Amino acid sequence: MKKIFITLLLLFPTILPAQTHLVMPGESATTVSFGYDQNVDFFGEGKFVRPSYGNNINVGYVYNGMVGIDFSYGYSSYDRKKTYTFDLTGEQSNPDGDSKFNFTESFRSDNPDVSDKGFSVGLTYYFNSMQFNLPVNLSAGFRYGSSDFNNNALDDLEQDFYGKSYALELGVSKEFETGEKFVIIPRLTIDVINEKNIYDSFSDEDGTASFNSSHMYTELALPFIFESGVVTNLNSLSQFFVEPIIANKYGTTHLGLRFGFLFH
Repeated sequence: MKKIFITLLLLFPTILPAQTHLVMPGESATTVSFGYDQNVDFFGEGKFVRPSYGNNINVGYVYNGMVGIDFSYGYSSYDRKKTYTFDLTGEQSNPDGDSKFNFTESFRSDNPDVSDKGFSVGLTYYFNSMQFNLPVNLSAGFRYGSSDFNNNALDDLEQDFYGKSYALELGVSKEFETGEKFVIIPRLTIDVINEKNIYDSFSDEDGTASFNSSHMYTELALPFIFESGVVTNLNSLSQFFVEPIIANKYGTTHLGLRFGFLFH
């Protein structure tokens, strides 16, 4: 079994930040996890691995397999193009200097080396397949997030740029007993995200301007949840899990891996 665990780590060296379905119906548990994700290009002409990436730490609690709350803190970096063009009109950039920044809905793709640091809090309700006579488990949740964006141009321009987001998260999952010492719970998650991004403005009376944007985040995951004693001590109340992921994150493909512990 330990050979299986080592093989999983070698095959999936990346991870994405997202809420997960790890607790079996009827059980309560605290989850602690760490994640890392990497932007990849399956069909482009450039390198397969792009320099964009992200990582996060997540702590959550699920009560009786029905209601969950979690807190996530993460950092992401976006650098998706070889060359960038800038609009020199209005406040898209500083026309009198060399530093420029595109304040657009797709600013993560329209600017080089954009960092995104922030936190999110989620609340989720789980619909147990047995309780509601469904073929799969369903979930619905709400998530609030706050982010601070930065890159070299924003530093040179001395402009603050930050955002707030609200997301509706819908998920479907199903647990499978394997006959081994782990359980598999394939999961599909879709997040509908609405952002409000705010930056310094010299033309507005209150000194700031903002724009709204909407995104669809889709994630397919395959969690492996090991029994107590496989990775942890036999008498431990904790379980180790590892979760390879593929997702569409702000319009591009990311591969990822999440790993952590369930504490019962």
